Amino acid sequence: MSAASFLSSGRTLRFRNLTQADIFSNETIIIASDATEERGQLPIWDDISRNSPTRIITLTRSSRDKIEAKGAQGNQSIDLKDEVSIKNLLNQERYLVDISGMPPQVWAPIIKALYSNKVQTRVLYAEPASYKLHSSPASSALFDLSVRFEGLSPLPGFAKLSGPENEDKCIFVALLGFEGDRPERLVLQIDPIPRVIPIVGVPGFQIEFPAYTVSCNRDFLSSYRANSEIRYAHASSPFEVIKVLSEIRRDYADHYIYLAPVGTKPHALGTIIFAAANENISEVMFDHPIRKSGRTDGIGVIHIYDFNDFSEF
Repeated sequence: MSAASFLSSGRTLRFRNLTQADIFSNETIIIASDATEERGQLPIWDDISRNSPTRIITLTRSSRDKIEAKGAQGNQSIDLKDEVSIKNLLNQERYLVDISGMPPQVWAPIIKALYSNKVQTRVLYAEPASYKLHSSPASSALFDLSVRFEGLSPLPGFAKLSGPENEDKCIFVALLGFEGDRPERLVLQIDPIPRVIPIVGVPGFQIEFPAYTVSCNRDFLSSYRANSEIRYAHASSPFEVIKVLSEIRRDYADHYIYLAPVGTKPHALGTIIFAAANENISEVMFDHPIRKSGRTDGIGVIHIYDFNDFSEF
C-alpha cells in the first residue's frame, strides 16, 4: 500500500490520496459514470480507464431501477430487481466498488449480489471535504442535502413478500444522519409503531458531527422516547454497524427488525450487509431522496473496506 495511507486498522484502509499501488492488480472496479459530486469522480479512475480500460465497469442510471453498464463485456442494460441480470454482470473473481457517487438504489443490490455469491469484495467510500449549509437552517435540517423524497418503497432486491408474524414484536432501528425528518416519516408507516432504537455515528467524520446529528434528530428522539435507547457506531465503519445490529438482534431475539439507513453511507453499507444476512427477520425501509446538486464540496478522506468473501457476516 502507498505511503498515503494512514490510521489504517483491521479491515479498513484510509487514504488522503489514492494511487494505483493501492488497487489490487486483479480487482475489477465498479464506479458511477453519472456522479454529480467531486468525490464520486476520483482522478485515479480516469487514469486506470486510459491505461487498463477493461478493469473498469461504469454504471449509469437510466431509470429508477435500471442501469446501463459499460465494461469489458460491452454495454449491458441491467434491471436492478433482476438478480440473474446482476449476477451475469459480476463474473470476475474480485471487485472494488466505489459507492461514493452511487445512490443506494444502485449499489445496494450489487453489494447484495456480491454477498450472496461470496465474491471477494472491497468497497470504497470517499468523504466530501465539506457539506453545504442550509440557507434557512432548522433543528431538523442543518445541511442542504435533498431536493425531495420519492417516498417509501423497497430498494431493488430487498422487497419483502411478507412482514413480521407478530406485529407487536417489532423494533425500528434508525441509523441517524443530518436529515431529522426522514426517520419519523418512515416509522409512521408501521402500525403499531414499534420501539425505536437509534444508532448515532460516534466518533463522527468530524468531531462536531455527532452533536449535529443529535440536534437534527432532537424532535424524533423526544417524540419516540428514544434518547435512552441510543447506540453508537463509528460513523465511517460498516463493520461496527454490523456488530451493533447483531447485538440488537441478540437483545431482541424474538423481534422483527425494521432498518432505516438514513445516516452515513458507511452505516448504510453495514445495514445492507446485515439485511442480506438476516432476510427472514429484517426489512429495509427507504425513502429514496433526490440529492441536491452541489450539496458537497471537495474530496476528504478515502476509506476502503475489505469484506473478503463475506463469509464472516
